[in-house]
Amino acid sequence: MNDKYEACKVLLTTCSNCKIDENILIVTDPTSFEVAKLMWDAMGEYKNKSIVMMDERTMHGQDPNKVVAGAMAKADVIFGCTKFSLFHSQARRDAVAGGARFVNMVDYSVEMLEKGGLYCDFESIGKICTSIAKKLEGGKTCHITTASGSDFTCSIADRAPNPQYARSLVSGASSSPPDVECATCAVEGTGDGIVYIDGSIPHPELGLITDQIKLTIKKGLIVDITGGDQAQKLKRIMKEFNDPNVYNVGEIGLGLNPMCELNGRMLEDEGCGGTVHFGCGDNRGFGGIVASAYHLDMVFKNPTLTVDGKVILDEGKIV
Repeated sequence: MNDKYEACKVLLTTCSNCKIDENILIVTDPTSFEVAKLMWDAMGEYKNKSIVMMDERTMHGQDPNKVVAGAMAKADVIFGCTKFSLFHSQARRDAVAGGARFVNMVDYSVEMLEKGGLYCDFESIGKICTSIAKKLEGGKTCHITTASGSDFTCSIADRAPNPQYARSLVSGASSSPPDVECATCAVEGTGDGIVYIDGSIPHPELGLITDQIKLTIKKGLIVDITGGDQAQKLKRIMKEFNDPNVYNVGEIGLGLNPMCELNGRMLEDEGCGGTVHFGCGDNRGFGGIVASAYHLDMVFKNPTLTVDGKVILDEGKIV
């Protein structure tokens, strides 16, 4: 185990380049307060730090209350240390549009500060992320298969790649360390096929998948969810959102961090090398046009992914 404060320092320096006199804000909630307090303790030398606690949201992408959103709008650097992600919230969009740097620390555990993806070589992996983005640039058709039977095709025409380096170093930047990934976005209405989710779905009722879930996708929407108990839970959860847009398959993210391991927590799982995840629901952060209060990620292992016939991932390995 590493010293957990070492990871806090990585977040304050490598991942955000915090300056001593900047206005630094930690947004947290009761579930995540233990990690937020460790970050606070690690900020001893930062003289303009603040921490604000709010009630927990009920799903990723929901906005904080107006008081918290107002504080975010005034900050130079924001650490979103919350149970559910603020990344797809309007408050985060508004804050970074105003020049803030946002670091997403959704669903962190103390263990994540002691080992795992935060101890990677962010600079070296960043170069790989850039190379993947170049391969996605200008692509028209994305095709994904897995040994378990997944076979999915969609258009990514005119959708710019979205490399995530897990570092927020410039004004307006957002990141989610240790999630190093490069994402693209399925054009609405074009996704078709079958995908077996066998990695994780970072939601409190699901986490690591023990009985693979079959998604049937037609014209860009999940039209059927089948499998065992976890499939039935997913079906119920998505239905309870009461928003037809949550069934939209938008983000297609390629995990690139070799030090991440699937553990049911969003940022380790999304960044886990050798995986791809679908982000369902809101896709505006990836160049799409579907608005939703929800964004749910579903991770599957060892995919083969091609763009216009060129192999980018071969059973999870970068080509």
